[in-house]
Amino acid sequence: MILALEILAIISMCILIFVVVWGFVTLQQVYNQLKYKNYLLEKLNVHMHNLCEKFNVPDSSKDLQTQEEVTK
Repeated sequence: MILALEILAIISMCILIFVVVWGFVTLQQVYNQLKYKNYLLEKLNVHMHNLCEKFNVPDSSKDLQTQEEVTK
C-alpha cells in the first residue's frame, strides 16, 4: 500500500511539474506578444502624430471649442 502511494505521489509531482512548466512557457509567450503589440501601437501612434503635424490637421478638441464660440 505504501508503494502504491509513493508511485501515485511521484506521478502527481511529475504531472504538476509538467503543468507548471507548460503554464510558464505559455505565459512567457503571451507576455512577449503583448510587448510586441505595445511596440507596434506606439509606432503607429508616432506615425499618426507625425502625419497630423505634417498636414496641419487641427485637433478635434480645438474644433469643438471654435464651434462652441461660433454658436455663442
